[in-house]
Formats: sequence, C-alpha cells, structure tokens
Amino acid sequence: MNYYLLEDNLVQQRRIQQIIENCQVFDQPTSLLEALKADKLAKVILLDLEIRTVDNVGLNVAKMIRQFDTMSQIIIVTTHSEMLEQGLKYHISMIDFIDKAQSETLFTKRLLSAVTEAEQQIRQQSGTQSEFITLPNGKKSESINLNDIIYMTSSQSQSHRLTVCCEQKNIQVRTTVKSLPKLHQNFMQIHAAYVVNKSKVVAFDAHTNTVQLNNGVLLPCARKYLKSMRQLF
Repeated sequence: MNYYLLEDNLVQQRRIQQIIENCQVFDQPTSLLEALKADKLAKVILLDLEIRTVDNVGLNVAKMIRQFDTMSQIIIVTTHSEMLEQGLKYHISMIDFIDKAQSETLFTKRLLSAVTEAEQQIRQQSGTQSEFITLPNGKKSESINLNDIIYMTSSQSQSHRLTVCCEQKNIQVRTTVKSLPKLHQNFMQIHAAYVVNKSKVVAFDAHTNTVQLNNGVLLPCARKYLKSMRQLF
C-alpha cells in the first residue's frame, strides 16, 4: 500500500516519516496531485492544512483529490485544530483530523490508529470490488459493481423510475425503492425516496437526521429509519 504526505515543514516531514517509513513526501500541491493521478491504486493520503503560510491549502487539495479519486483515504494533520468544523464542510470523507501540537506519544498513537483504520477501509473496498449485483430494470436487468453504487433515488414524477448514483456515472432503472433492500444486505432504505449503500455512508448527524455519503452528498433520513441508521454509528 502506498502512502503520500503533503507537508512543507522539514521537521514535520521527518517526524511523520519516522512513524510511516515508506511515506512519499511532497511540499507542493501540484506535484502531489500529479503523483496521485499516476497511482491508480487506493492509497493513504496525509495532508497538512497550511502550505507556504497559506491557510486551507490542504482542504482545497483534498477537494480536488475527490474529483478523481473516491477510494483513497485522507487524513488531515495540522496545527490548526480549530479548523475541524470548517474541514467537515468540505465533505472530503476524511478518516481523522489530527492535531500536530499534541505530545509525541499522543500524536504517534493517533496517527497510527488513523492509518490502520484507513488501511482497513481500503481492504474492505478491495474485497467487494468484484462483486456485481443485478438490479431489475423493467423486463430486463442491469449488472452493476456493488462497490460503485453510492445511493439510489426515485424520480419525483415516476415512482417506478430510479436513478442509481454510482462513483463515475448515473444509471436509470425501472423498479421500486422498497424492493432494493431485499437485493443485498448493504442496501439500506433511509427515506421513501432514498436507498443507500451502507459501505458509502461516512457520517450521520443526529441533530439534523442527515446522512453524509463518501462523495459529499447529504441525504435526509426519515424518522422510521433512524434506529437502523444509528446502529451504524
């Protein structure tokens, strides 16, 4: 598995490389993005928020990464812990937001824990990568890679016309929302109009009853499905 770090401080570069020995280090966003695009495998990406004294660079880079890579796992490492709330608004599906100002012991423990979780997420994704599922489409059917499916939603004008929102494209099928959860254990209905792939759910806001997916999309969770959703978190 490959590891990438965007960090322009030499001391912090060495600090992180002592923890993750084979981590490839970049101090410029452009060179990092070029390397990530060339590496087609899922990877662990660590981003500092401030580069060359410019705030929010790491978050902007993360947003650009998500435009071409939804499988890799992102970890934010920064001295700006106060920016956590702002970071969540970018919907970059990050594994953790780690404060570099922590003691060496705490920082190392937190970083290793985040990297382990990121590796597990990637392995889980790889494990389901070749599993295809057949969705009814009127008298025909559509065979789709399960790991490509993020969520499915019904048409407002045609209840039997569904849009399957995938990682790279959307597919139209003729079936009903309530029939989808019976097709696979990963499919969970959260609303009269929405069924999500549970492996793509990254967060649930219990205050607003909102489900966040790995592509940054926010969907409402109806009251009757709250119990099932809470069991995921």
